[in-house]
Amino acid sequence: MRFLDLGPLLVEVDGHVRSPGGPRTTVALAVLLVHADRPVSVDTLGEAIWDDGRPRTVSTLESHLWRLRQVLEPHREPGTPWSVLVTEPGGYRLRVAAGQVDSLRFGALVQEAGTLLDRGEPGAALERCEAARVLWRGRPLGPVTDRPWAAPTVARLEELRAQLDERHVDALLALGRPEQALLELGSALGEHPLRERLWARRMLAEYRAGRVDDALATFARARALLVDELGTEPADELRALHARVLADDPTLRAVPDPARSPPAPDLPRWSSRLVGRDHELERLASLAGGSPLITICGPAGVGKTRLAVEAAHRVADTFGDGVWFVDLTGARDGGQVIDAIGTALSLAAPPVGSPSDALRAFLRERRALVVLDDCEHVLAEVASLAEGLGRDAARLVLLVTSRERLDLEHETVVELAPLAVPDDDQPRGAALDLFLDRWEGAAGPTDPDDLADARRVCRAVEGIPLALELAAARAGTFTLAEIADQSEEDPGSLSGLGRRRQGVRPTVYAAVERSHRLLDDGARRLHRSLAVLPGPFTVAAAAAVAGTTPVAAADLLADLTHRSMVVARGPARPGRPSRFSQLTIVRAHAARALDDAGETTAARDRRDTWVARLVAAGPPRLGTPEDVARTRALTDDAVALRSTLQRTLVEDPSARGVEILADLGAMFWFQHDATAEGARWIEVAHDRDAGGPASTAPEVALRLSVALATIRAFAGRLALAAPVVDRALATLRGLDPDPGQELLIGDALAVLSTCLGFVGDPERARAVLDPVGDIVGRTADPTLALAHRVRTAMARLGHRDPASVLGELADVYRESTDAGNWFGAWVSSAIAHTAALAAGEPATALRWSDTCLAVVDGTGRQQAPLQLEQRANTLAVLGRHDEALRVYGAARAQNDHAGLPWPTVAGTEELLARTRAAVPEEARERIGRGVARLTVADFRAPVALDGQTQT
Repeated sequence: MRFLDLGPLLVEVDGHVRSPGGPRTTVALAVLLVHADRPVSVDTLGEAIWDDGRPRTVSTLESHLWRLRQVLEPHREPGTPWSVLVTEPGGYRLRVAAGQVDSLRFGALVQEAGTLLDRGEPGAALERCEAARVLWRGRPLGPVTDRPWAAPTVARLEELRAQLDERHVDALLALGRPEQALLELGSALGEHPLRERLWARRMLAEYRAGRVDDALATFARARALLVDELGTEPADELRALHARVLADDPTLRAVPDPARSPPAPDLPRWSSRLVGRDHELERLASLAGGSPLITICGPAGVGKTRLAVEAAHRVADTFGDGVWFVDLTGARDGGQVIDAIGTALSLAAPPVGSPSDALRAFLRERRALVVLDDCEHVLAEVASLAEGLGRDAARLVLLVTSRERLDLEHETVVELAPLAVPDDDQPRGAALDLFLDRWEGAAGPTDPDDLADARRVCRAVEGIPLALELAAARAGTFTLAEIADQSEEDPGSLSGLGRRRQGVRPTVYAAVERSHRLLDDGARRLHRSLAVLPGPFTVAAAAAVAGTTPVAAADLLADLTHRSMVVARGPARPGRPSRFSQLTIVRAHAARALDDAGETTAARDRRDTWVARLVAAGPPRLGTPEDVARTRALTDDAVALRSTLQRTLVEDPSARGVEILADLGAMFWFQHDATAEGARWIEVAHDRDAGGPASTAPEVALRLSVALATIRAFAGRLALAAPVVDRALATLRGLDPDPGQELLIGDALAVLSTCLGFVGDPERARAVLDPVGDIVGRTADPTLALAHRVRTAMARLGHRDPASVLGELADVYRESTDAGNWFGAWVSSAIAHTAALAAGEPATALRWSDTCLAVVDGTGRQQAPLQLEQRANTLAVLGRHDEALRVYGAARAQNDHAGLPWPTVAGTEELLARTRAAVPEEARERIGRGVARLTVADFRAPVALDGQTQT
């Protein structure tokens, strides 16, 4: 099935292209395609199909949709459910993949072309451009192109078409084909005569074709057109190109071919060495050169993860586009699998299409290696993903670890057996090597007389690496002889006692159970309760799920860590509390024990109640120290928060999940450097509430809507944010909230207004700010008054001389710091940076940048893409080009992670081009190394460049 929506709207089913039906059926399909794979309400369809916005009856709407379903699924068996256009609570959803909709495929191809050009692959970019051009048949969504509800989508697609023309020409120029580029530019300028970038490309193409006089004439023609039509002179880019043509700049003739070095592999590292797997490492290194899917299979605890990571390190240099590690331990469904991979690869939430489509588009042409670890609990989802990537990404290699194979045709399976155990004929072996390596690391050199006991341990556990490490970790608690005796004789020992158990194969579970039986009642209770925390956790979270005190939990965790039932991971960041985790097999044992005790529901309830209280405590006001403290506490126990959201929004939806997301708001996810994840949860909560739990208070629903609008606007999705903003303001006018709720609503609106101001929607930003001022007038609340003053000062920047606003911003900054309010200090210093740069005071701007980044760093945030981009611009203006180029790289990486467009700040493109031109080509690679991993803190410390220390 294919939807041809780039031109007159048509549907292709089984190779036959046909109209979707009558006028109303066509409108219905167009609306559903605008919201592809998202729910569409009855009201939305009604407003589009009927002039008065309502069908005569619901059955009338259903009759039109039934006709559409007949077109989409002509061969459906009677009595079977519809699978393409499905009914959901309150509306309908058109289930489609990006590859089935021409506009979604078109957008992906245009994006890929841009990415490939940035990577220096113009040939592949040209292929994408040509594939995209084939899809364009005319103005989108005919015959409803000019309907108001279709206008944002049509405008976006037409802008993409203009970008396609530019990238097509860029690819031709990069390939040394200026004459062909000129042919394409003729039609492109006919459609977009006021697009200066196209005129610049025409000048460059004529220059490279040896037609210097034509290039100069093109500039004169473009200038005359811009002056006559717009009353403006050409922008700096066009004027600078004109000057370079006049000067016969030889660099204009060069075809760029930047050399790229492979990015550093994003893989874990262990302090201990890998023992006994040399043969398997060699085989995996060989397979990675030609097998697209490699699955390492074996029993739990056999060392699949460690082997996969070591193999990935070994072959990383052969994967020029990246090597990534994805831990799927906490994933519970296909959506979370995609989320985990997207987070590991730093992919932003896509503006159109699904996250899985964005993932396939990202990996399609990359020579990359992705390790998917611990997949057996999401085997079907990983198999489906691997099958799709096998078709779409021919240069990608997936390295999977699982207790079961995926059973796919192109899968290469590596069965990982336990380590070889010593016997009478060969008294060494890999198992003994591993055990002694770990034992001696804790207890010192082994006495030769003790080797016999070490061999007894290896035989008893049959070479399972995890069991060997658990046994070795008991150094200092028992003697080696005692551990050997326990392993062979005690039914609750580390293993199932091997051949002594009369045919019962020992398992890693037996090793965990052995440790479990040595615990006292309090430690056992804590051990099994921790199963509801599938990842790192703090003492506070552990105490909550076990129903005990933090002091008692800390003592029990120390005991469990000593017994290797819990791993000490250290603090997430300096100054934060220590975190712990259970090994996967240990957590599996704990989950079984929790079920056996009949305590699973109670432990989950305790976890969810604790998370809800932590979120709602206060709740803290915007920018206050309590706000920072709550964010840090939730960040330390992000796994508990995610697990609670999964349960209360997906597995067993309730009002609690909606309330948690409303109390968190959008700002928490900004502070948490997880806007893509936050967008997903807020969208889910908003969808749940729309159909929703009747117990959700209207004030809570309003704050959730404001959070949704904020996070959409932050991602540059203003067309989707705007209607949510308008509905929220309309709802607010009909509410009479209590004073506490009113202040929280005011805080949320202040954040939304600030975000709208940053991303370029000043009208709605002012509309949102007005009720904030009303609340301040009624309450005189100092925190909200400060946020209102900050936002008001920000708005004045667009209407006054920048220099005149600097003094007011400095006052607001001082007032914010005196009040200990990070939000006011952050926004005022960020805007002061912008104002100083606009006023032609780059040195002052850089000082404000230092101030702003210090505020951000003080809150614990690691990313500030907008502020880094502006800092890079400031450094470029100051002529500090090496440093500017490094900051540009970090800003670009953080922009991508946050889902922001690039560039975001006006003037960046010109300054970046000037910076690149000023830095020798041989130095760019060195400067760009590791920029994707830089954080805000890195730009507050001295940075060594060319032997000189700069700030």
